[in-house]
Amino acid sequence: MSLMSTLRAAGAVEKSMPAAMVDLSFALEGDSLPHHYPFALEAALLEALPWLAEEENFGVHPIRGPVTDFGLMLPRRAKLVLRLPAERVEAALALSGRSLAIGPESVRLGAAKPRPIEPFATLRAWNVATSAGDEQGFVEAVSFQLEVLGVKARLICDRPEILGDGVREIRGFGLVLHDLSPAHSLLVQARGLGPERRLGCGVFVHHKIIEGLGADPD
Repeated sequence: MSLMSTLRAAGAVEKSMPAAMVDLSFALEGDSLPHHYPFALEAALLEALPWLAEEENFGVHPIRGPVTDFGLMLPRRAKLVLRLPAERVEAALALSGRSLAIGPESVRLGAAKPRPIEPFATLRAWNVATSAGDEQGFVEAVSFQLEVLGVKARLICDRPEILGDGVREIRGFGLVLHDLSPAHSLLVQARGLGPERRLGCGVFVHHKIIEGLGADPD
């Protein structure tokens, strides 16, 4: 089922909903990335595709891999995933086959595959950037953002996160959203929460729940 079909089936085409969004996943070839890679990756992507600077809802998924003293190690099946409007997919495919300089490292982007975002009831972002000084202030700020979007959800704040490159420093918290309706799930994934989504902040993905884990005792 396509993204728009899912929206219609849920009765979820809202005024605040942006254009259909997709995750464009590129095969990522390389050995490693520096610890502060998001800043250099943002610069490399904007240099390769300048129009990304004008895309308000554009985001970059955090790259997964084991972290060592030397940086983020890239596994064989490493992916670079961009969240962007479906209408921009064709233009973004120009990244396939290109090499990007990420600090002292170089990576090559292989074949790409688009996939629509799906209306999962539970979502997680590894870091939602905030100017709040503590967890209470963060929760209040996020609650306000969700209220503005018209989104209802149960919040669970995760550990504090710091992203920095020696020049810039982004502070935030991990965040899990539970009990989202299909429409609200799609909206949160499309809009994101907080700033710095090009650095991987405020980009929400499906969060799997292990049944019985953390359940209240009888």
